[in-house]
Amino acid sequence: MKNKLAKIKLKGNESFNFREGWLRKGVRCVEKYPDLFSRKDVIELLGVGSKMVKSIRFWLLSTGLCEEKIERNIRRLYLTENFGKIVNKHDPYFDDLTTLYFIHFYIVKNEDLCPVWNIFYNQYSGQNFSKADMIESCKEYMNRHMDEGASYSESLFEDDCVSVFKMYLPSSGSEDPEESLGCPLSELDLLQKSIEKKNTFVKMAPARDNLDLLAIFYVIMMNIESGKNAISINSLLNGENNIGRVFNLSRFLLNEYLDQLRAAGYITINRTAGLDMIYIVKSLQPKEILEMYYTRV
Repeated sequence: MKNKLAKIKLKGNESFNFREGWLRKGVRCVEKYPDLFSRKDVIELLGVGSKMVKSIRFWLLSTGLCEEKIERNIRRLYLTENFGKIVNKHDPYFDDLTTLYFIHFYIVKNEDLCPVWNIFYNQYSGQNFSKADMIESCKEYMNRHMDEGASYSESLFEDDCVSVFKMYLPSSGSEDPEESLGCPLSELDLLQKSIEKKNTFVKMAPARDNLDLLAIFYVIMMNIESGKNAISINSLLNGENNIGRVFNLSRFLLNEYLDQLRAAGYITINRTAGLDMIYIVKSLQPKEILEMYYTRV
């Protein structure tokens, strides 16, 4: 992990993970009012408190749904062409579970705004771990890999670690989705309480019926080097922000998904002579894969 900022940004979410309906409200309002977060009536438009307003802005940027542009000294948010607009067009209510997998991917790869999420999924490999173990290990990694001169608040770092747990663990709050304090990403079941030891947790791979094949292909194509049509299976498994790390896949599960992609005609695989490489057959842009997912019958 490398961060060129002198002061690493932490706790940008104001200690709030996004809740049911927050992204929908944010996207709808930004589409109508690009200057939403500079408006005096932003609290009324979003229907939340002032700290939650800041949190919604943070998550719209962190999830890749929006990008910020400064125009005439005013910060404006716009839906991103290659993700935000497509999701808003095809899944404006965020009802599709695969949309949540896409959002999870964007959060994990957002090293600048979500450094703790990036470290947890890309670098931390603890099994049956406690919160204290996770916080200490992620902090050690941060300390080893910061750019010279960079700094951060340890207390805010720990707050973000706690936010990771809250984001992915099922909420014990109200059963009414609109009133739930939990985050929709808990539906992905990527983090669960361990059954082996009390007060410990384990990373989980998605249920096979939940993780769509095109979500796998999308993340592969987002990571493949420009101008290349091949990537090693080891890079898919262990490369930062690639399918193995992002979705907690074992080598066995990863190979199962690759075999399905081959059967569907998206890739070929060469496992001879220790090559273990995949080759892209359908060289689609990530935007095209998203459109294909949302429009297929």
